Amino acid sequence: METKSSDAIKLFVSLLVGVLLLVVLLWWIGVDKLLIVMGKANPIWLMVSALMIFPAYLLRALRWRFLLLPVKNQVKLGNAFWATAIGFMVNTLIPIRIGEFIRAYLLGERERIGFAPSFSSIIVERTLDLIGLLTLGLVAMLLLPIGTNLPSWILDGFKALGLLIGIVLAVIIVGIKREDIILGLTKKISAFLPILRKRADKIVEFVRSLISGLKGLSQSPKMFVANMALTWVLWLIYCLMVYFVFEAFNYSISVIAIILGGVLLNLTYILPAAPGYVGTYEAYWTLIFMTLGIVQTDLLLAMGLISHLLGVVMMIALGCIGIMWLGLSFSEAFKVKR
Repeated sequence: METKSSDAIKLFVSLLVGVLLLVVLLWWIGVDKLLIVMGKANPIWLMVSALMIFPAYLLRALRWRFLLLPVKNQVKLGNAFWATAIGFMVNTLIPIRIGEFIRAYLLGERERIGFAPSFSSIIVERTLDLIGLLTLGLVAMLLLPIGTNLPSWILDGFKALGLLIGIVLAVIIVGIKREDIILGLTKKISAFLPILRKRADKIVEFVRSLISGLKGLSQSPKMFVANMALTWVLWLIYCLMVYFVFEAFNYSISVIAIILGGVLLNLTYILPAAPGYVGTYEAYWTLIFMTLGIVQTDLLLAMGLISHLLGVVMMIALGCIGIMWLGLSFSEAFKVKR
């Protein structure tokens, strides 16, 4: 009970901080001015931006199928798509990343592959996401006009991201290449510790399943290239969402600024946030595009608010459809059975 009440307090505090941040932004810009700017947005372009979530989820589902080929040859695309939709909805509502566990569990149950390989394939998926964002961000920086001055925190952020990717890749590669050694150590440790001795075989099997899910990264050079290509296209689609929001407000912005801004915006999801990213999304959006040279803060905040609202509505709508499509109840969608 103490853990649940503690988690509830943390969620409430983070939501309160997010709401206060949003209130400060609204006060700083001015609500009246903001409403005037928002009223000028073209609804058609906003709808196009919102609908881009469908190809994004489809590419995620397709890539997930490829990553799970070492575990199962034919994972159903529909199951991967709707599990992804539900997982992202949960991540939006509860910002402690339990959506990743939920979608791993759902797909593991639906495809009868188990939770462990499904979850470890998500670790590989997220690693590919980080590689895709880093490479797109670096390319965008290289293509910026000569003499463009970017704040040091952008380059420092990319350096930290590169280090994180290196560490995760090292762990994945060691897990794949030294599977026998890891399984042997797991067996010895489980047999040595009395508390684990009775479940030694299950623990070893769980670790083996985890490693099998990691093998999606090293199936073959062709599959790695295919997965990276899907990843780059996926993130360019997310950048298109941003571009269409700018189009809705009839604001001309360079493709390079859109890509770099979109990359930085998506990287902020790694950082702590309020439930539903209330306040934090708008703050990051405004800060990032101000850094890229847009000085109209009322316009930026209006864009951020509408972009955020569209994204949340679409994610919740698709998540709810996914729950009904898979024949689940909402309580089942928000918990992982042991």
